[in-house]
Amino acid sequence: MKQSLALRFDRIVKENLPKRSEMIAVLKGNPIPCNLFFEKGMGVKTILKRTGRLTDFKGIYCFIEEGKIVYIDESSYVIRRLVRQFKGNSKYQRKLAQIMVDLHQESQPFYTESNALKAMQQMQIIFMDLPDDLERQITTLYLQCQYECAYNRFV
Repeated sequence: MKQSLALRFDRIVKENLPKRSEMIAVLKGNPIPCNLFFEKGMGVKTILKRTGRLTDFKGIYCFIEEGKIVYIDESSYVIRRLVRQFKGNSKYQRKLAQIMVDLHQESQPFYTESNALKAMQQMQIIFMDLPDDLERQITTLYLQCQYECAYNRFV
C-alpha cells in the first residue's frame, strides 16, 4: 500500500532532512572544480567517467564560492544539467549565470553573462543522488534556506 503524501512529507522532514544536511556538509569537504566543465571535450559522458559514475542521476547539486554554498538546485539529470549551466544555448539553460547577471546589474551595469561564466569557473560543485522526486524537491528548498544561498531567490 502506498504511503499518503502527508506521511511521506513527515518522514522526509523528520528523518531524511537532517541526514541530507549532514551529507552536504561531508560532500563540501571534497568538491569538484567547476573548470572541469569548461575543459575542451568535456561532455556528459566524459564527466560521468571522471566522477566515477556510470549513468546520469536524479539529485541535488550545489555551487560553492569561496567555501560557501551559494546556489542549490535539483535535476532529474544532474550531470547533463550542470553541463548546460556552463555550455547551454540559452539564458534558461545557463540559469545561474543569468541570475548572477540580474543580481549584479544594479551595482555593476556592465556585468555580463561572460563575467558570470568566468566567476562560475572559479567555483566548485558538489552533488548528491536523490531519486525520490518529493524528497528531492523538499530537500532542495530546505538546503537553499539553511545555507541562505546568495543566488537562490524566492521572490
